Amino acid sequence: MINCAVIIPALNPTESLIEYVKTLANDVQQIIVINDGSKQELAYIFTKLTNISRCTVLTHEINKGKGRALKTAFQYFLTDHSELNGVITADADGQHSIPDVLKLAEELSNTEEEIILGVRDFSQSHVPVRSYIGNRITSSLFQLFYGGRLEDTQTGLRGIPNKVLSQIVELKGERYEYEMNMLIFAKKRGLQLREIPIQTLYFDNNAGSHYNSVLDSMKVFIKLISGLLKYSFSTLASGVVDILSFILLTSLLLAAFPLKSRLFFATLVARILSSSFNFYLNRKLVFRGENKLSESIVKYYILFIGLIIASYLLVLSANLLIGANVILAKICIDTTLGILSYQVQLHWVFKNRNKKLNKQLAGENHDI
Repeated sequence: MINCAVIIPALNPTESLIEYVKTLANDVQQIIVINDGSKQELAYIFTKLTNISRCTVLTHEINKGKGRALKTAFQYFLTDHSELNGVITADADGQHSIPDVLKLAEELSNTEEEIILGVRDFSQSHVPVRSYIGNRITSSLFQLFYGGRLEDTQTGLRGIPNKVLSQIVELKGERYEYEMNMLIFAKKRGLQLREIPIQTLYFDNNAGSHYNSVLDSMKVFIKLISGLLKYSFSTLASGVVDILSFILLTSLLLAAFPLKSRLFFATLVARILSSSFNFYLNRKLVFRGENKLSESIVKYYILFIGLIIASYLLVLSANLLIGANVILAKICIDTTLGILSYQVQLHWVFKNRNKKLNKQLAGENHDI
């Protein structure tokens, strides 16, 4: 008997779920099914599930979304079954085979601080086109904005150890974007995401899925680019601080200085103020770095000075070598350097080196 719980969110399931749960109950300690506002005429399915040994059914009277259903089950698990190693999340439509669920459950028993992902092979011919395209896009965006390539960012078959679950349950998200939030949380906290190949099963071109191609895709996309949006806000806000500081210094505080001295000191002080503000926003809001403050400051200003030098040399070179307009060249070059800066800050300046779950997370308000 594997010492974990299998969690299955269910919205309007078929009768096949009954046999699926019966079989799983032979090998795992606990099964938690969430009736997420299913049709009343399907109530008999959940009634039969309650009669299966070691199976608990939790009910939402109205549909609240997969994310909320998972959090309801996670909270129940932490309250009533926290002695188990962790949970396996599986879908109710049969796309996760029982051998694959048990394979992840076995792997979960050997870890305390990594999330295990059951990864499908999207290159197979029977994979629906929308599923293939959607997963390729989200995988590429995840790699670009958060680092590390995942072959299947949308898999619902996941193993989450008990130690991590208390943090996962606090994350935002009510529908499918909640699962993306788990991955973002793991990357930002330096948690290992381990991928295990599973069968790639689709039935009737995935007609049984409750994933809304427009609404849910938009929420997942917004969640994916949230880091870039915060980075853009940080950059713009810092630019405003730079300009306002420069105006204040040149017009008032340094007005008595000679022009050259006034411009030099105003530029220097304004840049120091704006860069300090930018560092604070990036560390606390964008990347939420948890490595040593002194280490981050040194790395940030090495990058900061490097970008200034690179911008100057590249703009000058573009003007001298190909006759590019200085203003246009600076816009193009600084935009490119800004994207590069995001990646360097993500992977170097604010990267969380510690792969063990940080103890200070326990009292933190997770707003990912």
